[in-house]
Amino acid sequence: MIRCLVCNSDNPAGAQTCTTCGASLSGDPASGITNALPLGTRLHHGLYTIGKVLGQGGFGITYLGGDSQARRPVAVKEFFPYGSVRRGLAVHSSSALASADFDGARSKFLDEARVLAQFRHPGIVGVYGAFAENHTAYMAMEFLRGRSLQALLDERGPLPEREAVADVTRAGEALEVVHRANLLHRDLKPDNIMVTDDGRVVLIDFGNARTFAAGKTGRMTTMLTPGYAPLEQYGQYVRFGPFTDIYALAATLYHVVTGRMPTDATDRATGAPLPPPRDLNPAVSQGVSDAILWAMAIRVDRRPQTASAFVAALRAALPVDAPMALRRPREPDRSPPPAPAPATPPPGRAVPRDGAATGASDDEPPYRVAVAGERLTWPMRCACCFEPAGASFNAEHTGGEGPFSLFQTTRIWEVPYCAQCLEHVRLAAESPVPSVGRLAAAPLVGAALGGPIGLLVGLGGAAAAGIMGAAQRSSTLAALVKPTCVASGPAVAYLAWDHGAHTFVFLNRDYVAAFRAENAARLVAERG
Repeated sequence: MIRCLVCNSDNPAGAQTCTTCGASLSGDPASGITNALPLGTRLHHGLYTIGKVLGQGGFGITYLGGDSQARRPVAVKEFFPYGSVRRGLAVHSSSALASADFDGARSKFLDEARVLAQFRHPGIVGVYGAFAENHTAYMAMEFLRGRSLQALLDERGPLPEREAVADVTRAGEALEVVHRANLLHRDLKPDNIMVTDDGRVVLIDFGNARTFAAGKTGRMTTMLTPGYAPLEQYGQYVRFGPFTDIYALAATLYHVVTGRMPTDATDRATGAPLPPPRDLNPAVSQGVSDAILWAMAIRVDRRPQTASAFVAALRAALPVDAPMALRRPREPDRSPPPAPAPATPPPGRAVPRDGAATGASDDEPPYRVAVAGERLTWPMRCACCFEPAGASFNAEHTGGEGPFSLFQTTRIWEVPYCAQCLEHVRLAAESPVPSVGRLAAAPLVGAALGGPIGLLVGLGGAAAAGIMGAAQRSSTLAALVKPTCVASGPAVAYLAWDHGAHTFVFLNRDYVAAFRAENAARLVAERG
C-alpha cells in the first residue's frame, strides 16, 4: 500500500496518483513552480498537508491539499504576492514590495477570507478557514473538479450563445451575493469562473477581492487583467462599485461568445474601437450583443449598476422559444438524444398524460421521477404555477461518497420559477418559523419516502408546524402565493442520486409531465 502525503489515504501498490484526491504519489508536483512549499508540508498545527501546485498568480500560489480532520481534499491558497521571496518556509517581501504594504495586504487577505467563509452559495467557492503562518497567510478552500470557461474556450472555441449566457448569468447571481456583502472580486475573467463536474458555475480566485463603500471614492492597489478590467481599475483614487465587476463579467461573456479578448479599456479611452460581439460572431443575437456593450460602457454611470440588472437584461435578450441549458457534464454527453418535445401548453392546461409519451401514470401529487445523466432539460416554465419562468431556485441533495461515505458531496440543480413564485419560495425557505412552504415540504418528502417512516416524517412535520402557529403566516407570503401555485415552498425536491440516476419529487402535475417529456430518453426505473 502507498500512503498519500496529501490526504493520508491508502492506495494500491504501483498506483501513480491517489484514488481519493488525485495527487501524484511520486516525485514533487511543486518542482515546476519556483518558491513553492515542499510536498508534504504541514500547516495549521498539522491540519492541512500540502500537495501539488494547482496554479500561481500575482497574489499567491494555490496548492492541492488534504484536510486530515475532515479527510477531504482542499485547495490551499498561500498569500505570495509578486516580488516575494521564501526563506525556508517563511515568506518575505522583497525590494519590489515595501514591508508595510506587504503586511497590510496580508491582513486584508485574512480579513476578506474570513468574510468569504461566511458565504454559503453554490456559485461562490467555499472557504473553510484562514490563518497566519510562515510570516504569510493561507486560505483553505473547497477543491473544485471541473474546468474554467477559459479551458472550455481553448478546447471548443466560442461557446454557443445560450450556453455562455446561462453560465454567465449564474456567475452574475453569485456576484450579486458578493456585492451585497460590500465586496468586489476585481479579477473576473474566463480563468476565474469554473464549470464543475457536477454542473455548478463557481466564482474562484478572490485573492484580489476588496471591500468598497457605495458611492465613495477610495484607494485600491492596481492589480488587474487587461481586456477585462474597466478604466477606473487603472487608477487608485477613483470610485469603485459593483459596476467595476459588471464590466469584467460582460468582458468575459464577450470573449466566450466571440473567441476574441475585448479591447483594453485604456486603448478604448484613446479611441480604439470595441467591435460589437455580433459583428465578430453573427450567431450572437442582437439583444445579447447590446447587453454586453451596455455593461462595458467606459463611463460607470452608463453601465448596469447591479449584477442582477445585467443578468435580467441578458435573460430578456435571449429568445424564449427554447429552454436554457442549465447543466453541462464534464465529458461530452454520449447518451441518446431526447425525444422531440411536444409544444409547451399554455398555463393552466395540462400536458397530455399519455403514459407512452410522458411516462406519467400517477394522477395525484407528489410525483416521483428518476432520470439518468448530467445533462437534463428543465422546461422554462415555473415549477410552481407553470407560468413562463425567468428565475431559478436550487434543489440540492448532500450524500456521502467513498469508503463508508466519508466524503460528503452536495449536488445542485437549478429549477426554473417565475419571479413572483421565487419570492415566496425564498421567503418560505428562509423563514425561521414553519410556514406554508415548510408545511408542504414535510409531507412532500414523507410521501416520497413512503412506508411508515415516510408517514411519520410527513405527519410529524405538519403537526410540529401546526403547533408552532403556522396558520398565522405572514401577509407578505400570502400575497405572493397565486391561485395557480401548488405550494408556498419549493415545488421540486432533489431526493437522491445513485449510479448516475437522479431522483426528484414534483408537486405540479403540468410541470412534471413537461419534464418527463423533455427527458423521455433518460427516464429510468428506480432501484428497488
